[in-house]
Parts: sequence; C-alpha cells; structure tokens
Amino acid sequence: MVEEFIKNLKIAGGEVLETIPDGWYVAEAKFGIAENGSVFVEDYTKELFLSENVIIKLDKAKIYPKMTDVMDMIEAGVFISGPSKTADVESFLVFGAHGPMRLGIVLE
Repeated sequence: MVEEFIKNLKIAGGEVLETIPDGWYVAEAKFGIAENGSVFVEDYTKELFLSENVIIKLDKAKIYPKMTDVMDMIEAGVFISGPSKTADVESFLVFGAHGPMRLGIVLE
C-alpha cells in the first residue's frame, strides 16, 4: 500500500523525503490515501497554503487503500495531493498559485 501511495503522490507532483529540510513548513497528516496519493490534514493554518515549501509527516500505518475507507474519519480539514498548480486556457501551468510550490512527505 505504501508503494501505491508513493507512486500516486509522485504523479500528483509531490515527493517523498527522508528528512525535513531547513525552512520548510511542517504539518502532520491524520491519514493518507493510496489510490490518489493524498493526505488529510486537520490542523491547517495559513502557513500551509502560503509557504513555498511544505512537508507533511505521515505515519505509514495510517495509509488507507481508498477514499471510501476513511469517510467516517473526515471532519474539518483539507486533502492535499501535491503542490499547488493551475493552468490557464492556453494550458500555461503555474506552480504555487494558491498553495505550496513544493510538497514533500516524510513517512514515519
């Protein structure tokens, strides 16, 4: 399941890091979803969205196969599945428009 999570996280533009780089904003995920490589963060602040580089700490034991497996655990929070990106009509892709430019996950 961890391998599927990592594969889908990378597809979404995120990366797995071994350590937390200096200067990155750090948050903790309640759980992760393998089918789309996303994490759920309950304790989110403006820094989560305004920081250029964000690290999310995730317990490997809290990675679930599908979104439907966690429906009862969802309360106030946000799903994050990669760095912020948006594109205009001409398909010009911009990173960091409404969130971090880089998203890293540290698996514990």
